[in-house]
Amino acid sequence: MKSIITKSALLVLTVVFIASCGDPNIESAKLDLRNQNYEGVLESANKAIEADPNNALAYYYRGVAVGELTMKQPIDQRVPGYTDTRDAYMKSMELGNEMEKVPAEVLLSDVRLAELWRIEVNEAFKLIAPEEAEPTQDGLAKSIHHLNNAITLEPDSTQALTMYSYAYEMMGDIDNAILYTEMLIEALANEPDVDAYLRLAFFYSNAGDTDKTAVLLNEARAIFPENIEVVQEQANNYLAIGDMDSALRVVRELIDSDPENTQYRLVFGTQIYQLVLGMNDELRSLYDVYTENSRMLRMEERKARPDRALVEQLKSTLATAQSQIDVLAAQIDDFTNQAETELLIAAELDDQEPITFYTLGIIYLNKSAILFDRRNATENLEEADKYDSEGRDMLRKSLPYFERAAELDPDDTDYWMQLFRIYTTLGMTEKAMEAQEKAGL
Repeated sequence: MKSIITKSALLVLTVVFIASCGDPNIESAKLDLRNQNYEGVLESANKAIEADPNNALAYYYRGVAVGELTMKQPIDQRVPGYTDTRDAYMKSMELGNEMEKVPAEVLLSDVRLAELWRIEVNEAFKLIAPEEAEPTQDGLAKSIHHLNNAITLEPDSTQALTMYSYAYEMMGDIDNAILYTEMLIEALANEPDVDAYLRLAFFYSNAGDTDKTAVLLNEARAIFPENIEVVQEQANNYLAIGDMDSALRVVRELIDSDPENTQYRLVFGTQIYQLVLGMNDELRSLYDVYTENSRMLRMEERKARPDRALVEQLKSTLATAQSQIDVLAAQIDDFTNQAETELLIAAELDDQEPITFYTLGIIYLNKSAILFDRRNATENLEEADKYDSEGRDMLRKSLPYFERAAELDPDDTDYWMQLFRIYTTLGMTEKAMEAQEKAGL
């Protein structure tokens, strides 16, 4: 009898001991995890789930095991494993939230998931922006696999979406750069990011889709009404479709809303400057046509028996070119005067901004270039001397602005390059040599 009682007592003690240890499969998973035996962890976790499909701890250990095993696979083969990993951790947290007392391990599920995500994102970043070299096409392709892994672990990761955009841009794949930037903007709908809008506008513009660019920038303007970069891109898009009036209007609206804002006036001036640069190229082409046809006309008229039909044709071409030159030159003068006015006010409001003075210098430099083109196009020596003198005066007018820009930012070689050219043209040899050295020539 005594023997039977003792055996019964031992049986009870054994049951109590096992109960105090919890699920033996979970205990086995813990032991295997300490030994980094992830296959063992996975086997034990699966057994625990089979025994109890609502075991939050079992799903946690399954997530740990599958995640670690997936990390050992090639980077382009991890998505299925990471899908399983995420599902396990999410299930663990879902079941844990239903428990009166959530196990400590279950509370680590999102931390473990985030750590895997961090590893993949960091690897992608190293390939997209290597420390001591330029990114390679092979490295960028690998970064895409790392980002695929990261987005599998955290589908709402805006950081990964941003990195996709940069990687595909560097790979020259604008279609995918657009796709992932659109996804990024959608993911940030509750907290819009102006940089995402500007990047997408840049991609649309590069793809030649001015309509999508316009719609996007209108949306961005509604969200960020006073952001100068958005307004500037709006103006650029209007310029791309030849709508100069609208381009200047959107910037003018900003100036009218805050007349003391230097940056608004600077943007207006630089915006016109970009516009005038293109118009100057067109004007220079017209002067080339005029000069060449004038030369041909002189040669033909000097012949003993000139071709009258050719003479009339050349005269007609010259008349047309002169008419186009007059119209375009008037437009350039108008826009340039507007830019000059705004930039002079900007310089008064803030005399420490080098780009303001540099742009003013460029305006006068362009005016001098037009005068020199007129000098080269005329056959009248008196007119030629007049244009040459006016062109040199305009160069001298540009000098103090370039000099001020160089004074404010002496390390910018572009400023010194412009000064070198102007000093050389004006015969200021000593100053030209000094500027040449500072320009790094």
